[in-house]
Formats: sequence, structure tokens, C-alpha cells
Amino acid sequence: MLRTLTAAVFITALPTLALAATSTPDFVSKASISNLYEIETSKLALKSATRDDVKAFAQQMIDDHTKAASEMKAALSGASAQDVPQGLDDSHKAALDALGKKTGAAFDGGYIAEQKTAHDDAVTLFSDYSKGGDDPKLKDFAAKTLPTLVAHQQHVQQLAVSDGSMAQTPAAGGQNTGLVEGANSFTEAQARERLVKAGYSNVEGLAKDDKGIWRGKASKDGRSMTVGLDFKGNITAN
Repeated sequence: MLRTLTAAVFITALPTLALAATSTPDFVSKASISNLYEIETSKLALKSATRDDVKAFAQQMIDDHTKAASEMKAALSGASAQDVPQGLDDSHKAALDALGKKTGAAFDGGYIAEQKTAHDDAVTLFSDYSKGGDDPKLKDFAAKTLPTLVAHQQHVQQLAVSDGSMAQTPAAGGQNTGLVEGANSFTEAQARERLVKAGYSNVEGLAKDDKGIWRGKASKDGRSMTVGLDFKGNITAN
């Protein structure tokens, strides 16, 4: 994913961007911004990640998205091409800067968390447009790209398990660590959907606390546990 957003395709970490695209301009704009962000975060990972598997994933992101970028550009009609943003929005610039300040294992964990959230959102965005998009060429492109996004989603979930970010231990006082406090726009239904997509079942008792964290009970791998979900989509369980 190159700095030139005319080559934009895939979704990645989207700090505050709502991803449900209802029109071609929405799809093109959101996919383009998030695609550039994914390329830039992956470039950072090639320089700053400490784990070889994280660096390999980052290179795969750059390679796959660069290839797909030309396909999206070819699918864009003249009108749609005008909807392509020419740079990151403010929230993505801030998130990129924040990631760039991390080092060592903290960088690895931050990059993985961003990619996990991003690919959950990407699958939803491309799936929705492939089913209900109003531009036939872009609709076909979304359908063709979706399996690759799903493969990326599964890959980053494996990285998250290796990193330990899929099920973090609680800090003193019983609160989960690894969750970011802040205004959380997820509805209860959206929070539940995120947990189900992450492999949890029997999700119940969801309530948002005064820190903006959705908390509740869920089951996974035959175990009942307490789960938390923050405004970025990060999940912890214990």
C-alpha cells in the first residue's frame, strides 16, 4: 500500500472511521484511506518489528495490497476516481505517529492489534459492498479481493495468539490490561458481533463501563470467561 492513494485497496487500522459503506464514494474513500494507512504501518513494521513472523506479515501486506491496488485503479470509473482521497485523514495520521513512537515488543503488539482490528473491519466493508455495491466493476473487485482479506484476517489472528493479545491476564484489582479507555461508539449489537467474529460464543451481560469499555461474559474453547472490548476493537479475556 503506497502513499499514493490512487493505489488504495485494503482496510487496516481505522481509529475512528465508520466502515459501513452505503455508496460507491463511501467505499472508494474509506478503502483508499485505510489502504494507505495499512501500507505505511507495514513499512514501519519492516523497520521496527522485532519478530520475524511480524515482519513477514508486513511484507505480505505490502506485496498483496500493491498488486491489488492496480486492480482497484483499473476498476475505477472516471467519476469514482474523483472520490479517491489524496492523503491520510487526521485520525490516521495521529495513529500512525503513535505507532511509530513504539519500540520493541510494544511495537509488535501495537502493530498486531491495529492489523487485527483493521482486517475485521475490512472483511465487513468488502463483504457489504460485494453484495450491495452500486458500481458493477468495483462490486466484482470487492468480491474478488474479499478472500484475500479473509486470509489476512486469519493470519493476523494467529499472530495475535502468539503475541498473547487475544487473551490477556487481568491487572491488580481484576481489570483487564491492554484495553484503551475512551469514548466508545460501538453499540451493544456491534460489540457482540465483534466478539462472535473473534471466536466467542454465549456472549451475555454486555455493559459499557464509565471508561468506555464493553464488558461481559462469553465462552471460548469450552471455557467461560470475562471479556472486554475497547473503542478500537481490541479484545481481552480472562
